[in-house]
Amino acid sequence: MKFVNISYKNIRSGRSAARLACLLRKQEVGSSNLPAPTTLLFRKIFRIISNSLSCIFSSNQQFGFLFLLSLLLINLPVNLALANPVTTYKVVSGDNLTFIAKRFNIKLSDLRKANNLASDLLSIGQELNIPKPFRLSADKEPQWTSPCPGAGKIIRPFGQYKVKKILMARTGDDRAAPLGTPVFSPAVAVVKHIGILDGFGTVIILQHQGQFASVFSPIDVERLKVKPGQAVNKGHLLGYTGKPVLEGSPPYIHIELRHHETAIKPESLKP
Repeated sequence: MKFVNISYKNIRSGRSAARLACLLRKQEVGSSNLPAPTTLLFRKIFRIISNSLSCIFSSNQQFGFLFLLSLLLINLPVNLALANPVTTYKVVSGDNLTFIAKRFNIKLSDLRKANNLASDLLSIGQELNIPKPFRLSADKEPQWTSPCPGAGKIIRPFGQYKVKKILMARTGDDRAAPLGTPVFSPAVAVVKHIGILDGFGTVIILQHQGQFASVFSPIDVERLKVKPGQAVNKGHLLGYTGKPVLEGSPPYIHIELRHHETAIKPESLKP
Protein backbone atom coordinates (compact mmCIF):
# COMPACT_ATOMS: atom_id res chain seq x y z
CA MET A 1 0.00 0.00 0.00
CA LYS A 2 1.32 3.44 -0.92
CA PHE A 3 1.72 6.18 1.64
CA VAL A 4 -0.05 9.46 0.99
CA ASN A 5 2.30 12.44 1.08
CA ILE A 6 0.41 15.02 3.15
CA SER A 7 1.48 17.70 5.59
CA TYR A 8 -0.85 17.27 8.55
CA LYS A 9 0.85 17.71 11.90
CA ASN A 10 1.90 14.65 13.89
CA ILE A 11 2.04 12.43 10.78
CA ARG A 12 5.12 10.85 9.26
CA SER A 13 4.85 11.73 5.61
CA GLY A 14 5.00 9.23 2.76
CA ARG A 15 8.26 10.82 1.72
CA SER A 16 9.80 10.07 5.13
CA ALA A 17 8.55 6.49 5.06
CA ALA A 18 9.90 6.03 1.55
CA ARG A 19 13.31 7.39 2.64
CA LEU A 20 13.39 4.94 5.54
CA ALA A 21 12.49 2.08 3.21
CA CYS A 22 15.31 3.13 0.88
CA LEU A 23 17.83 3.06 3.72
CA LEU A 24 16.64 -0.41 4.72
CA ARG A 25 17.00 -1.69 1.14
CA LYS A 26 20.64 -0.64 0.84
CA GLN A 27 23.00 -3.58 1.12
CA GLU A 28 25.96 -1.65 2.48
CA VAL A 29 26.39 -0.59 6.09
CA GLY A 30 27.88 2.41 7.77
CA SER A 31 26.00 5.35 6.25
CA SER A 32 25.21 8.60 8.05
CA ASN A 33 23.79 12.04 7.35
CA LEU A 34 24.46 13.51 10.79
CA PRO A 35 25.87 17.04 11.03
CA ALA A 36 29.61 17.25 11.50
CA PRO A 37 30.78 18.00 15.08
CA THR A 38 31.65 21.57 14.09
CA THR A 39 28.10 22.12 12.91
CA LEU A 40 26.71 20.90 16.22
CA LEU A 41 29.05 23.29 18.05
CA PHE A 42 27.88 26.25 15.99
CA ARG A 43 24.27 25.27 16.64
CA LYS A 44 24.93 25.42 20.39
CA ILE A 45 26.49 28.86 19.95
CA PHE A 46 23.45 29.88 17.89
CA ARG A 47 21.09 28.92 20.72
CA ILE A 48 23.12 30.92 23.23
CA ILE A 49 23.18 33.98 20.95
CA SER A 50 19.46 33.77 20.24
CA ASN A 51 18.63 33.63 23.95
CA SER A 52 20.82 36.64 24.62
CA LEU A 53 19.33 38.65 21.76
CA SER A 54 15.83 38.14 23.08
CA CYS A 55 16.71 40.55 25.89
CA ILE A 56 18.16 43.18 23.53
CA PHE A 57 16.18 43.37 20.32
CA SER A 58 12.52 43.79 19.57
CA SER A 59 10.76 40.75 18.11
CA ASN A 60 10.99 41.97 14.48
CA GLN A 61 14.66 42.91 14.72
CA GLN A 62 15.48 39.65 16.40
CA PHE A 63 13.66 37.62 13.75
CA GLY A 64 15.61 39.27 10.93
CA PHE A 65 18.96 38.71 12.61
CA LEU A 66 18.20 35.11 13.53
CA PHE A 67 16.97 34.38 10.02
CA LEU A 68 20.26 35.53 8.50
CA LEU A 69 22.27 33.63 11.07
CA SER A 70 20.20 30.52 10.42
CA LEU A 71 21.02 30.69 6.72
CA LEU A 72 24.72 30.74 7.57
CA LEU A 73 24.41 27.73 9.86
CA ILE A 74 22.40 25.71 7.35
CA ASN A 75 25.21 26.09 4.84
CA LEU A 76 27.92 24.86 7.19
CA PRO A 77 29.59 21.62 6.11
CA VAL A 78 27.72 18.48 7.10
CA ASN A 79 28.92 14.95 7.23
CA LEU A 80 27.20 13.21 4.34
CA ALA A 81 29.26 10.07 4.74
CA LEU A 82 28.97 7.52 1.98
CA ALA A 83 28.43 3.90 2.93
CA ASN A 84 31.52 2.39 4.48
CA PRO A 85 32.07 -1.21 3.37
CA VAL A 86 34.24 -1.93 6.42
CA THR A 87 32.47 -3.23 9.52
CA THR A 88 34.48 -3.07 12.74
CA TYR A 89 34.14 -4.77 16.11
CA LYS A 90 35.90 -4.09 19.41
CA VAL A 91 36.93 -7.16 21.37
CA VAL A 92 35.35 -7.50 24.82
CA SER A 93 36.12 -9.76 27.76
CA GLY A 94 35.40 -13.42 27.00
CA ASP A 95 35.75 -13.08 23.22
CA ASN A 96 37.74 -15.37 20.98
CA LEU A 97 37.94 -15.65 17.21
CA THR A 98 35.67 -18.67 17.01
CA PHE A 99 32.91 -16.98 19.01
CA ILE A 100 33.18 -13.76 17.00
CA ALA A 101 33.03 -15.60 13.66
CA LYS A 102 30.00 -17.58 14.80
CA ARG A 103 28.28 -14.49 16.23
CA PHE A 104 28.48 -12.61 12.92
CA ASN A 105 27.96 -15.69 10.73
CA ILE A 106 31.26 -15.56 8.86
CA LYS A 107 34.01 -18.08 8.20
CA LEU A 108 36.81 -18.21 10.75
CA SER A 109 39.35 -18.26 7.94
CA ASP A 110 37.83 -15.08 6.44
CA LEU A 111 38.03 -13.35 9.83
CA ARG A 112 41.71 -14.24 10.18
CA LYS A 113 42.46 -13.14 6.63
CA ALA A 114 40.61 -9.81 6.94
CA ASN A 115 42.73 -8.89 9.95
CA ASN A 116 46.10 -10.40 8.90
CA LEU A 117 46.27 -12.27 12.19
CA ALA A 118 49.45 -14.20 12.86
CA SER A 119 47.85 -15.88 15.90
CA ASP A 120 44.44 -16.29 17.50
CA LEU A 121 45.38 -14.25 20.57
CA LEU A 122 43.17 -11.21 21.12
CA SER A 123 43.30 -8.29 23.53
CA ILE A 124 40.36 -6.42 25.05
CA GLY A 125 39.62 -3.30 23.02
CA GLN A 126 41.34 -4.65 19.91
CA GLU A 127 39.48 -3.60 16.76
CA LEU A 128 38.70 -6.25 14.16
CA ASN A 129 37.35 -5.97 10.66
CA ILE A 130 34.25 -8.13 10.11
CA PRO A 131 34.04 -9.08 6.40
CA LYS A 132 30.48 -9.34 5.04
CA PRO A 133 28.64 -9.96 8.34
CA PHE A 134 25.59 -12.28 8.34
CA ARG A 135 26.20 -13.42 4.76
CA LEU A 136 26.25 -17.08 5.87
CA SER A 137 23.19 -16.89 8.09
CA ALA A 138 20.04 -18.71 7.07
CA ASP A 139 16.65 -17.03 7.27
CA LYS A 140 16.62 -17.55 11.03
CA GLU A 141 15.24 -15.02 13.49
CA PRO A 142 17.72 -13.80 16.11
CA GLN A 143 17.16 -14.33 19.81
CA TRP A 144 15.83 -10.96 20.90
CA THR A 145 16.08 -9.02 24.11
CA SER A 146 14.28 -5.79 25.03
CA PRO A 147 15.81 -2.73 23.32
CA CYS A 148 14.27 -0.32 25.81
CA PRO A 149 13.41 -1.83 29.23
CA GLY A 150 12.45 1.63 30.49
CA ALA A 151 9.67 2.06 27.93
CA GLY A 152 6.04 1.97 29.02
CA LYS A 153 2.70 1.45 27.32
CA ILE A 154 2.09 1.73 23.61
CA ILE A 155 0.74 5.18 22.75
CA ARG A 156 0.63 4.67 18.96
CA PRO A 157 0.45 1.03 17.85
CA PHE A 158 1.76 -0.67 14.73
CA GLY A 159 -0.72 -0.96 11.89
CA GLN A 160 -3.18 1.05 9.84
CA TYR A 161 -5.01 4.11 11.12
CA LYS A 162 -7.09 6.95 9.68
CA VAL A 163 -6.45 10.67 9.62
CA LYS A 164 -9.34 12.71 8.20
CA LYS A 165 -10.53 9.68 6.20
CA ILE A 166 -7.04 9.08 4.81
CA LEU A 167 -5.73 5.58 5.51
CA MET A 168 -2.16 5.62 6.85
CA ALA A 169 0.21 2.88 7.98
CA ARG A 170 2.37 3.05 11.09
CA THR A 171 5.39 0.79 10.62
CA GLY A 172 6.24 0.37 14.30
CA ASP A 173 5.11 0.94 17.87
CA ASP A 174 5.54 4.26 19.66
CA ARG A 175 6.01 3.52 23.36
CA ALA A 176 6.01 6.03 26.18
CA ALA A 177 9.58 6.58 27.39
CA PRO A 178 11.00 9.40 29.55
CA LEU A 179 13.63 11.62 27.96
CA GLY A 180 17.05 10.03 28.33
CA THR A 181 15.80 6.44 28.49
CA PRO A 182 18.66 4.11 27.42
CA VAL A 183 18.25 2.15 24.19
CA PHE A 184 20.09 -1.14 23.65
CA SER A 185 20.73 -3.42 20.70
CA PRO A 186 18.07 -6.17 20.85
CA ALA A 187 20.39 -8.73 19.22
CA VAL A 188 23.82 -9.07 17.66
CA ALA A 189 23.90 -6.41 14.97
CA VAL A 190 25.76 -4.04 12.71
CA VAL A 191 24.88 -0.34 12.86
CA LYS A 192 23.64 0.16 9.31
CA HIS A 193 22.66 3.82 9.47
CA ILE A 194 22.51 6.74 11.88
CA GLY A 195 20.95 9.92 10.63
CA ILE A 196 18.29 12.59 10.80
CA LEU A 197 15.05 11.71 9.04
CA ASP A 198 12.07 14.03 8.69
CA GLY A 199 9.24 12.84 10.90
CA PHE A 200 11.48 10.48 12.86
CA GLY A 201 14.28 12.65 14.26
CA THR A 202 17.63 10.96 14.73
CA VAL A 203 17.17 7.33 13.74
CA ILE A 204 19.36 4.26 14.28
CA ILE A 205 18.98 1.30 11.91
CA LEU A 206 20.51 -2.04 12.92
CA GLN A 207 21.14 -4.98 10.61
CA HIS A 208 20.69 -8.46 12.11
CA GLN A 209 21.03 -12.01 10.89
CA GLY A 210 18.29 -13.66 8.83
CA GLN A 211 17.46 -10.46 6.89
CA PHE A 212 16.07 -8.76 9.99
CA ALA A 213 16.50 -5.08 10.79
CA SER A 214 15.43 -2.93 13.74
CA VAL A 215 14.81 0.81 13.82
CA PHE A 216 14.79 3.22 16.77
CA SER A 217 13.99 6.94 17.06
CA PRO A 218 14.16 9.68 18.20
CA ILE A 219 17.66 9.30 19.65
CA ASP A 220 19.57 12.13 21.36
CA VAL A 221 22.22 12.94 18.75
CA GLU A 222 24.59 14.33 21.39
CA ARG A 223 24.52 11.09 23.45
CA LEU A 224 25.10 8.48 20.78
CA LYS A 225 27.20 5.51 21.92
CA VAL A 226 27.73 3.84 18.55
CA LYS A 227 28.84 4.85 15.07
CA PRO A 228 27.85 3.71 11.56
CA GLY A 229 29.55 0.47 10.55
CA GLN A 230 30.10 -0.68 14.14
CA ALA A 231 29.34 -4.30 15.01
CA VAL A 232 27.73 -4.74 18.43
CA ASN A 233 26.67 -7.55 20.73
CA LYS A 234 23.16 -8.05 22.10
CA GLY A 235 22.51 -5.56 24.89
CA HIS A 236 25.09 -3.02 23.70
CA LEU A 237 24.11 0.56 24.64
CA LEU A 238 23.18 2.51 21.50
CA GLY A 239 22.25 5.83 23.07
CA TYR A 240 19.37 7.60 24.82
CA THR A 241 15.94 8.78 23.74
CA GLY A 242 15.67 12.36 22.56
CA LYS A 243 12.94 14.99 22.42
CA PRO A 244 9.67 14.01 20.72
CA VAL A 245 9.46 14.78 17.02
CA LEU A 246 5.68 14.57 16.89
CA GLU A 247 4.19 17.88 17.99
CA GLY A 248 2.28 17.67 21.27
CA SER A 249 3.42 14.10 21.95
CA PRO A 250 4.73 12.94 25.32
CA PRO A 251 8.29 11.52 25.21
CA TYR A 252 8.39 8.19 23.37
CA ILE A 253 10.57 5.63 21.60
CA HIS A 254 9.63 4.48 18.11
CA ILE A 255 10.46 0.78 17.68
CA GLU A 256 10.35 -0.98 14.31
CA LEU A 257 11.13 -4.53 13.27
CA ARG A 258 11.67 -5.39 9.61
CA HIS A 259 12.07 -8.72 7.85
CA HIS A 260 13.12 -8.77 4.19
CA GLU A 261 12.47 -5.00 4.19
CA THR A 262 8.84 -5.47 5.26
CA ALA A 263 7.67 -3.96 8.54
CA ILE A 264 6.25 -6.55 10.92
CA LYS A 265 4.57 -6.14 14.29
CA PRO A 266 7.45 -5.68 16.79
CA GLU A 267 6.10 -8.13 19.37
CA SER A 268 9.55 -9.67 19.76
CA LEU A 269 10.92 -6.33 20.97
CA LYS A 270 8.59 -5.76 23.91
CA PRO A 271 10.08 -4.12 27.03
